[in-house]
Amino acid sequence: MKKGVIGLWAVAVTVVLLLIATAAGFAKPDAKGKAITSSEQLEGCVMAGVDAARLPEENAEVLFETILGTKLAGYHGVSDMDELLYELKSDRADVICCPDVTAEYLIRTETGLKRVQVPKDTSNGVEGGGRLSFAMAMRTADAALQQELNAAISELEDDGTLAALKVAYVDADEPLDLYEKKDSSGKRTLYVGVTGTVPPIDRVDENGVPCGFSVAFLAELEKRTGYRFETVVIEPKDSFTLLNSGKVDLLLAYGTSKNTSPGEKDYLVTKGYYTMREYAYLVLE
Repeated sequence: MKKGVIGLWAVAVTVVLLLIATAAGFAKPDAKGKAITSSEQLEGCVMAGVDAARLPEENAEVLFETILGTKLAGYHGVSDMDELLYELKSDRADVICCPDVTAEYLIRTETGLKRVQVPKDTSNGVEGGGRLSFAMAMRTADAALQQELNAAISELEDDGTLAALKVAYVDADEPLDLYEKKDSSGKRTLYVGVTGTVPPIDRVDENGVPCGFSVAFLAELEKRTGYRFETVVIEPKDSFTLLNSGKVDLLLAYGTSKNTSPGEKDYLVTKGYYTMREYAYLVLE
């Protein structure tokens, strides 16, 4: 009897220990992002960002490690903003990166996000300061179109319209969605690829329809050119394939800077219409 009791007791203890160990194994650790406040704490973290049209993941990882002066555990790209936010909120990524204008928009419109404090980006960017300038990309054969659009963008700058659009559709606490378009029938139609991945510059609504600044900006360009602009929602990874194949005529929000060598381009870009100061990095609060 004693041996039987001892045996049962030993089995019971073993079962309890196994249950404790199993529970510990399944316990979900605190998300790293909740403790991150500065760039030093990004060491060994996994970063996610929206797929850049021409930047492989390994190149993007090196770029952000260089900017931040830290070593990441990895970088992976996603196809849209919803997926990017899911990466962070599901702990698949510790930090997400995006243009500063997009980070400011997400903090205003999403709960539970905060911006990581990082050293000022002093690397070369665009004339007048800033990391990138958002412009429209087009095929190399469309040099005449490039000149027309440059003239129209300059007119928008000179008469104050571009600044007013930025105030209403970008800088406002609640950026406007809609814009009243004038009749542009009879004009040549150009198809503009938009991704919705740089809100509020390039934004789509809950139904996947382009809205806000991009629609207002293109409507103002219609008034100053002989073109009608039709938006087409595309994925970033397909953008240049669609451009070069003629499926779209323009890409709306292409980031360009003086770091890009003109000799390597197989496309043209308009003059910039919005300057991005720097990349921003968001974590969970």
